[in-house]
Amino acid sequence: MMRTPRRIAGLLATLPLAALLTAAGSSQALADPAYQELCAGPVAELQAIQARIREHNARPHTGPYSAAAAAYDSEAATLRSEQNRALSRLMACERSLDQMQARYPKSTIMSPSADDVTKIGTALKKVTDAEKQAATRWNAKTYDYLKYGQGKAGMTKRVDRRPAKLPPSVYSVYKALDQTRPTFPKTAYLQGVQAPKTGTPDPAYPPSSGRVVNSTHMDHIVPLRRLVSMRDFLKLTPGNMYIVANSPANGQWLSGSANLSKGSGSAALTSGTSPAWRQQQAQLRQKAESELQELIDALLKSQRS
Repeated sequence: MMRTPRRIAGLLATLPLAALLTAAGSSQALADPAYQELCAGPVAELQAIQARIREHNARPHTGPYSAAAAAYDSEAATLRSEQNRALSRLMACERSLDQMQARYPKSTIMSPSADDVTKIGTALKKVTDAEKQAATRWNAKTYDYLKYGQGKAGMTKRVDRRPAKLPPSVYSVYKALDQTRPTFPKTAYLQGVQAPKTGTPDPAYPPSSGRVVNSTHMDHIVPLRRLVSMRDFLKLTPGNMYIVANSPANGQWLSGSANLSKGSGSAALTSGTSPAWRQQQAQLRQKAESELQELIDALLKSQRS
């Protein structure tokens, strides 16, 4: 028997052994804002199937067995199968949501506006299936600070500083994500902390430098320029792309100086920063990449094939 997570239990239809199908929605499950944001597609799909089930059940189905009754039973079996597939997708989506909330209990999952979805979707339509399949070849292995150290002075042509050139269509997806990035209030929690106060010591630089926080920026730990070439990212829906790009796993507060120094590369290669901070950033980057790939995989399972 299929196990159902706690939120999904209220959405599951009661399926008797006979051909009848009954469907009951769960207002409690659908009232969860985070659930609606991350799993809006699978929830809508399941609701649509349940509406068809209610319409099916409302039609007369009594009387002697006939070709009409056989067709009725066949339709019931089809609806049951479609509902099970929709539930499976919803369960995959919910697992990703629960995992994210457990890792980042103070963070907010950002949801895209209709305009954001349209902008990203317009760019995504230009990407061919072949480009989606081959996307990871543009993500040359990044310079691994944890393994190789900071590197030689003036080393600015490493792949993490100068990423491989993307096809124009994929580059347009990157630009759409960049143009739709949300605004986070300074009170928002990113990686468990709020934005540092202006005028306080900048943790990115050695204490001896006397550098202070001049401004604060929300930084994508895995740059958007890199994210578009992660495995299967381009197979996501526009809404799911937005959710992954701006998920709690991929956001941190940086000072304006540190963020501008980082650019579209890794914070581990910013110039003049503290070696201890660069080490911490390299570890954070590895953690973010792993969690984002998990989220991509889970959301892909929640989409219709």
